[in-house]
Amino acid sequence: MHVDAITLAAVADEWRTLLAGARIDTIIQPTEHAIALQCYAPAAQEQGGRNRWLYLSAHPQMARVHLTALKPAKMASEPPTFVMLLRKYLEGARIEQIVQPRWERMLEIVAGYRSSPDSDERVRFRLIVEVMGRHSNIIFCNEQGQILGCLKRVGADVNRYRVVAPGVEYVPPPPQQRSLAGRSLPRLEPTTVTAAQLAISAVEENAVEVPESPRRKSSRGEPRLWQLLTDHLLGCSPLLAREAVFRTTEDGETLRKNVDESLWEELAWNIRELTALYDTHAWRPQLVERATSAAAEPARPVAFAPYVLEQYAVLPEMQIRQSPSINVLLDEYFARSEWNDAMEGVRAPIRKILQTHLERCKRKAELLQKEMEVSEEAASYRLFGDLLLAYQHEVPRGQTSIELENFLEGDQSTQLVSVPLDPRFDAVGNANRFFNKYHKLRRALELVPGQIEQNAVEMATIEQLLADLMLAETPPEVALVKAEVQTAGYIRGKALQDKKALKAAKKGKGNKQKGKAVPPGGGVPLQLRNRDGFTLLVGKNSRQNEEVTFRQAASTDIWLHARGVPGAHVIIKAAGREIPRGTIERAASVAAYYSQARGGKNVPVDYTLQRYVRHMKGGGPGMVTYERERTVYAEPESTVE
Repeated sequence: MHVDAITLAAVADEWRTLLAGARIDTIIQPTEHAIALQCYAPAAQEQGGRNRWLYLSAHPQMARVHLTALKPAKMASEPPTFVMLLRKYLEGARIEQIVQPRWERMLEIVAGYRSSPDSDERVRFRLIVEVMGRHSNIIFCNEQGQILGCLKRVGADVNRYRVVAPGVEYVPPPPQQRSLAGRSLPRLEPTTVTAAQLAISAVEENAVEVPESPRRKSSRGEPRLWQLLTDHLLGCSPLLAREAVFRTTEDGETLRKNVDESLWEELAWNIRELTALYDTHAWRPQLVERATSAAAEPARPVAFAPYVLEQYAVLPEMQIRQSPSINVLLDEYFARSEWNDAMEGVRAPIRKILQTHLERCKRKAELLQKEMEVSEEAASYRLFGDLLLAYQHEVPRGQTSIELENFLEGDQSTQLVSVPLDPRFDAVGNANRFFNKYHKLRRALELVPGQIEQNAVEMATIEQLLADLMLAETPPEVALVKAEVQTAGYIRGKALQDKKALKAAKKGKGNKQKGKAVPPGGGVPLQLRNRDGFTLLVGKNSRQNEEVTFRQAASTDIWLHARGVPGAHVIIKAAGREIPRGTIERAASVAAYYSQARGGKNVPVDYTLQRYVRHMKGGGPGMVTYERERTVYAEPESTVE
């Protein structure tokens, strides 16, 4: 779902209250499409000053602007050029104005500071955020409108109407137009639209066939009434249009051909009532969530709006939650979605390499299994050779096959065996040929079991690396997995090219375990403490699994691992105490969560004493075998509370 103009108007209203006179202290770039500003808002009324994070995103699918409760995580340790430019001019500046062009998906932050301590003259800058889908952008201009920098550069070869690049005069997006009777006209103002204007627009569209883009086509092919509103009204998004149509006909997907003259007046009234919020500012933010079947799973957000969404209230599977702040709802709706999308882009190249090697190992396993099946063929070669030697005086030369009695197998009755022959050789020569084939297959079969075992270990290693990649939640953690993949020989090059990411991972940046000893090359294992006072150690990659199991765990500690799937090693530190059943069950939930079975509902988790865990023969770091285990079934949970 996209942020529309009326939602931006509600966001701007809150910003004018919360960020009036706020000082911009810090600027970071969480992802390649986003900028975050830390602003210190001065004391207002009886409340003290407060730091707030402003999140500006130009993501092609998740573009938005809102306040966020927590400091956003960063993908890159070094700030890019655009962030350095913003820091140069905006850090220390105060927000003076929040501007939104009427019914446009744009917000402009005007910030400035005194040119000198003794002067009243102010230097101002404009930070413009265009929330327009794949055309979204963040543009930084001076007060005169000259572009100083931008998140995405747009050249004349891409957009001839306006160029977005440093040193060029900023040109706003073209005004919203509609096509009526073959002419291009300005769109209608929704707060004053009349029934006659809507009726005329519908008649003209029916009279002139306007080709509909494939993106706009409905699944059922028939033009909908809400599409008429999005085509002819300023700032009218599909959600707003469907809401107006639903309030009129009680069906948001009403066909355009089913509208009679009596409905235009009511439809125009509903549009005016909804869009009047733009001027009255009587916002009523709502978040619509779809209830899930599992009680443990949180409800999934479906839609948001700064007005009452009646079209979802009639659906039994939907839950509607109200909030006084549209910024809070936007923060919840897009919670970590852009971060997860960026992380997926970091993981994807490594996952592709591992998947390629995994498929290769699977094909090799099939071929080795076929080679094992030729053991029966080897036995038949030996039988043919023995029979030819036994009947050598009865086998004439020059024949291509012969049937001989098989007295070597069976006790009571003998069977005839058809033996293929090479007519160039006599019985002894053919027997020697069969013996040669037999010994060749036997030598090969002696090597195949070892190759099968080696291939199985390699498959287990790759599956564990894939699980490590899935569990990596930050770029430094992905860098550690990449280093392990390079060490295993699946990627050419040095063990780790991103030295800064490795250094950050070793220092435990972004983790709660600061100041603790760091195992070489694996990062700091996760450490949790439950309500019973027991400490849990969780290895989130192969090196960390090796560390928690064989270096930090004692022989009397309990070791847990999700059964039959790669994942984290979890250690419950006994410290001389008896571990209760409840602690084991909660630790099993953590082991299930940090495994490949994270999406399951009832995951089997094995647990045993650490003394019964051994290194796998020929396996890499964290590859183990274990015995005397017990199994408990658990729901995946990331905490032990």
